[in-house]
Amino acid sequence: MESEVVGLGALDAPDNPLSLQFIHQLPGDSLSSFAYSRALRPWLRSNVKRFDGVVLHGVWTYADWVAAQECWSANVPYAQFPHGMLEPWSVQGQGAGKSAKKWLYWWLRQRRICERARFLLFTTEREKVLTTGLFAPRTGAKVLAPYGVNAVLPDATIPSRSDLIQPVDRRIALFLGRVHPKKNLEFLIEAWGRARPGAAWRLVVAGPIEPGYRFVLDRQISRWGLEDEVQFVGFVSASDKDYLLQRANWFLLPSRQENFGVAVLEAVSQGCAVAISDQVYLADSFCADAEVLPVSLGAWIEFMQNRMPDQAWRDKRAQDDRKYLLKKFESGEITRNWVQSFQTIFCPS
Repeated sequence: MESEVVGLGALDAPDNPLSLQFIHQLPGDSLSSFAYSRALRPWLRSNVKRFDGVVLHGVWTYADWVAAQECWSANVPYAQFPHGMLEPWSVQGQGAGKSAKKWLYWWLRQRRICERARFLLFTTEREKVLTTGLFAPRTGAKVLAPYGVNAVLPDATIPSRSDLIQPVDRRIALFLGRVHPKKNLEFLIEAWGRARPGAAWRLVVAGPIEPGYRFVLDRQISRWGLEDEVQFVGFVSASDKDYLLQRANWFLLPSRQENFGVAVLEAVSQGCAVAISDQVYLADSFCADAEVLPVSLGAWIEFMQNRMPDQAWRDKRAQDDRKYLLKKFESGEITRNWVQSFQTIFCPS
């Protein structure tokens, strides 16, 4: 099976595993999230007939609309992969203005795109249930996990940035991902401030952050007197990201909503123990005694005070979670599932 990627923006993502030979970078004429590009339609019109099928990643964009139109004209089937963007929190949970804009766009364009898709693809069963309950699109639906766990633990990695290296006697709790209000960092910092894990612990926050939200978090850190216990390291990738995941004692993700949780699987694949909220939809795939916590200060404080410092429990969780998730998310199995799914969707016998 051969695939190609077309999109807008830069190709300098350090973790990009794809050969650039099969990636088509087009110039964007708009910096907005709608992402207009005058080059996209001509490229699709010239190339879309080469393919047995097309997958549209994301919704609410110009690329999504133009690709669907060109597939209609060329009679090429396509699937829509919304990646959580049609789920109730994404549509209704970010303010009345954004919600009204999305509902209007749904009736003007997005509904036709979804209902004329061969299938809608979802990252988890919970996302599928919530999305189809909200919009009830008249098309097929399938869960297709986008990420897998390597069966073999990777070798220890040395970071390229010296400022990331942690003292050997320090214990690390790591948040890694886009630092956004829905990730609930204010909540995490308050729980940390109330729990007071001790001087041996450091909360490391890795990921891009808007200056306005950084100010909010700094104010929260100051309120709890945690200036020496919370470290922001910015965006990390490649060996730097691997180092942090391998060095951390725990990976923490208290999100208010997460339609999958790719960073959780990245942590598990590196042998890191994870504690996540029950609003991370990947939580549904964990075993019963995993550290899946409600978004409750009491639950997170109790975890930080009692189980987070327990090294034996940490090692058991890292081992058991990895072993359990390998049954469902081993990378080879994920690949086979994608191939079989696309054969069924685009090349039915």
